[in-house]
Amino acid sequence: MSHGNIVVLKFGSSVLRSETDLPRAVHEIYRHWRSGNHVVAVASALGNTTNRLLRLANDVSHEPAHPAVAALVSSGETTSSALLTLALDRAGIPAKLLDPAQAGLRTVGNESDSEPVSLDVARLRKELEQSVVVLPGFAGRNDQGDTTLLGRGGSDLSAIFVAQQLGAHCILLKDVDGLYTSDPANSERALLRFRGAKYETALHVGGSLVQSKAVQYAAKHCVRFEISAISAGTGTEIGADADIVENPKSQPRRLRVALLGCGTVGGGVYERLAALPEFFEVVGVAVRNISRERVPCVPKHLLSNKPNQLINAEYDVLVELIGGTNHASALIEHALHLGRHVVTANKALIARAGEHLRALAEANDVTIRAGAAVGGALPALELIDQARSNGPISGLGGVLNGTTNFIIDQLAHGEELEHAIEAAQRAGYAEADPTLDLNGTDSAQKLIMLARAAFGISLPFEKIARQGVEHLDASALMESGRRGSTIRLVATCRWNGAGLHASVAPVEVPISSPFGQLRGAQNGLLVETNNGWGRVVRGIGAGRWPTTEAVMADLLALHCELAAHSTEEQLEEFVA
Repeated sequence: MSHGNIVVLKFGSSVLRSETDLPRAVHEIYRHWRSGNHVVAVASALGNTTNRLLRLANDVSHEPAHPAVAALVSSGETTSSALLTLALDRAGIPAKLLDPAQAGLRTVGNESDSEPVSLDVARLRKELEQSVVVLPGFAGRNDQGDTTLLGRGGSDLSAIFVAQQLGAHCILLKDVDGLYTSDPANSERALLRFRGAKYETALHVGGSLVQSKAVQYAAKHCVRFEISAISAGTGTEIGADADIVENPKSQPRRLRVALLGCGTVGGGVYERLAALPEFFEVVGVAVRNISRERVPCVPKHLLSNKPNQLINAEYDVLVELIGGTNHASALIEHALHLGRHVVTANKALIARAGEHLRALAEANDVTIRAGAAVGGALPALELIDQARSNGPISGLGGVLNGTTNFIIDQLAHGEELEHAIEAAQRAGYAEADPTLDLNGTDSAQKLIMLARAAFGISLPFEKIARQGVEHLDASALMESGRRGSTIRLVATCRWNGAGLHASVAPVEVPISSPFGQLRGAQNGLLVETNNGWGRVVRGIGAGRWPTTEAVMADLLALHCELAAHSTEEQLEEFVA
């Protein structure tokens, strides 16, 4: 299996100002993770927590070098890292929290200003094969096992040290999109931004933006790193051979979004769009019942029960979350004809008419994106793209339905099927009628999309050998458990030389296998190529927030691409 590239993302207290900023960090982590990178997230304490804890320590004790002070102050990073891990879990992204002792981050020197010297690289690489790894910044452990601090702003040093040890790319995420010739917050005149800067320049101009001790460590060990902002797409490379300055890009225009549907997923998407006003403007929300109370609350002037009217409004991208096929297809086609981009989570529609809709989008010079249609937060289509860049795909297989996986786990614990279904419905994983999940239809529809992406072939639904889990019971699951196995609803598609062989069926797998280790509503996908490349990814495949995260990833990617295109056009006009 391929290790893939590793990215270390450091989230400073200027971007993690409070708990409300955690979803922004999740978006950034997911952006890198779904593109095929393994991600280490290093978290600073939230906002002003470090200063508050230092004041508290000084109020209680007159011995600032006491080992307990380091333990107290580092608790800010411990808390923010734990909260970030929980936020990733809610979004359906597998995450593992490691404290400095578990990560083997050993230090020497002064307890309040120590130097990192070693890291358990093997442990981190092993964890990264399964999950995003979250580390608290700023702290380590000395040879006596005491907590030590890496100096003021030490989370920068934590991230650069971890990146150096892992051979990873490091990005320090700040509240500005790079290093400027002077502090943008304290300057009224137009400033230049560094596209690349030497270490010496970063030390001279960096000020409070980046810890000087971290820059010195990077210079000593020839570690290049980047300073950027969340969702910026560009930044400043520190460690460049020469200083390169440029005019900063103008703030890209907000994407105007028309939202069809505000139910379980639609409500989550609206909440996240409203929390990112610098990127998005919601121009309208089409719903069946305008008077129904909603959480989150949608302003009345945005609500409409006339989707056809909303389609004809002025906007940049249509987000379709109403489900179904015929009505949704007509609305999407209308939007594409009008030259609007489309983002959808509608697996049934994309499985049936995906090729037609993509051709229509291309003909109108727009895009249709459906990352959320295959497995919620599972980056399934993205993994197919990564695999194809490594050679022709030989086959793929996966647990593609989080609802049935959740139900199977309930059966394994002795629940009756009826009660297991009710538990899935209470958790928000199952529809009122879960038939399409239980009989394998949902998995088969997703398999059609994966086969189209992997092999360029439209796989007819009726050609998929399909068997569901509606006849499973607790006794069958408990019996397989006694054999060290479990049952999973596995969808497979393999090229056998003469054509595609595809199936969806319950399969007994070892508990220790990648699919056997999936829990609850987790999905998993394995893709292999003819030259031996292969990779497994997993993520929660059902529920409000995992699907919301995938929709938001498509929207943020579209925003980035349109902003880059707009900048290129501006440059062309300037040159002309």
